[in-house]
Amino acid sequence: MQSRNTSKYISILLLFISVNMVVVAQSQLKKRDLNAITDQINLEKFEEASKNIKSLMISHPDEPILNLQMGLCLLNMDYKTDDAIPFLEKAKESYSLEKRRNQRAIEARYYLAQAYHLNHRFDEALAELIALKDNIPPKQKDLLKEIERETAYNQNAILLKSNPVNFRISNLGQAINSEHDEHSPLISADETILIFTSNRQGTGSLKTYDDQYYEDIHQSIWREGKWLPALNIGQKINTSGNDATCSLSADGQTMIVYRNDGISGDLYYSSLSDEGWTEPVKFPKPINTDYNETHGSFSYNGNTLVFASDRPGGFGGKDLYMVKKLPDGTWGKIMNLGPTINTIEDEDSPFLSHDETTLYFASMGHMSMGGYDIFSTKRLNQTEQKWSEPKNIGYPINTPGDDLFYSPTIDGQRVYYASERPGGLGRSDIWLIEYPETHEKAMAVVGGFIFTEDGLPSYESLVTVTKKDTGEEMGEYRPHPQTGKYIMILPTGVEFTMTVRTFGKTTVEKNFSLKGRQDFSTRGNASYLDPIVVEDIKQAQ
Repeated sequence: MQSRNTSKYISILLLFISVNMVVVAQSQLKKRDLNAITDQINLEKFEEASKNIKSLMISHPDEPILNLQMGLCLLNMDYKTDDAIPFLEKAKESYSLEKRRNQRAIEARYYLAQAYHLNHRFDEALAELIALKDNIPPKQKDLLKEIERETAYNQNAILLKSNPVNFRISNLGQAINSEHDEHSPLISADETILIFTSNRQGTGSLKTYDDQYYEDIHQSIWREGKWLPALNIGQKINTSGNDATCSLSADGQTMIVYRNDGISGDLYYSSLSDEGWTEPVKFPKPINTDYNETHGSFSYNGNTLVFASDRPGGFGGKDLYMVKKLPDGTWGKIMNLGPTINTIEDEDSPFLSHDETTLYFASMGHMSMGGYDIFSTKRLNQTEQKWSEPKNIGYPINTPGDDLFYSPTIDGQRVYYASERPGGLGRSDIWLIEYPETHEKAMAVVGGFIFTEDGLPSYESLVTVTKKDTGEEMGEYRPHPQTGKYIMILPTGVEFTMTVRTFGKTTVEKNFSLKGRQDFSTRGNASYLDPIVVEDIKQAQ
């Protein structure tokens, strides 16, 4: 997940300290060998550095500087943070804090606290940080600030861990995930189309500095109770650079994508046509700027966009902004979502609920337990853009590492979510979270198909839904031109009347109602009505 500056936060923090590491020759170790390793660490070439350290450890197994450097490397390698602990514990034993200016003693304890934290040993991490803080020279203000932040992360983690969230999580399997990074899942309202980002080999052969392929967008279809093997979505969308998913409209007709030109990242949109996804069109200014716009989310009707940007004038790092579409189709004034949501840290990957009352987003601030955590906030005032205090969605959905790209279904009972978790296929995987039913949800998804007598999609039909008892109109919907499929989002426990009008065809009217979802349903499929065939008026007469 390198293209949007969402790499593991541990690397960024450790780089700040590691570049200040002064290497000197010790007990027969050659200074040039140690300097070469330090250079590799500073360039974040941790795998390469660890191999060189391992070679030196054959003849110097207890050398403190090698244990410290090996711990640092393992701490920054996927699924190796647990292996870092014994090396860092050895380094801690070798470097005393009695001398207040012993930089390596400080580093050993700081890294060890990081290792404990990433391995959910929060109490031990907190103890190391508290003991360390009193031994940091006052002039190291940046390091003291980082220790304070790490202390808060662990305190938050202890509190969140004491009240874990009740949920079930399952890996989406080999049809979706690979040994590479998969993230930013987009799910259609009826959960039959999954679009996501992966850095498996795709459109191009270019690689990033850490030997990973540039990201491409992939798609899978749910058929006969399983996901079909994901396929590259094609060269109209994917380029030789980084291309990533951001948002999918509820009807699956419009997608927001991210592209990075090597200097900055921008947001684009693509529409689904008879020939597939169209060439992405860049959002105009001031949505896109010369800075990084990393992620965006449409409202259900597509008239509101929430996006992340590191443009100047925010509260710090990346902030979240909102913009609404005007009646003439252009976009209005950009609004910063304010200090209730934005912090001095980064905010990213917003997801706006279908009714625009709930916003999910990732933040390194607020009550994060480490790196990016997922938060939710409720809109308090439609006109003044006031939001409730963001709430951490809880442990163990949120982890000590980076957790982003949270895509809930319409009823909020299931979430498609990217995370590096034990039991995955490699690096970041896409998972399905299912919550137990605690109360009847207000909204559900209903779909169906409309055809002509010839069996062709009746794309000219207009579907109107009203409440049967009051006649209140709930919405108007049109079938997809390629499939004849329509999708509606409606409240449960209500009886509806659906009217299908088509020029030159008879009007079709039918009644239906929706039931709530059962506890821990294996999969929350949409409710599908029987297919509708519209007949010519002359034939009906």
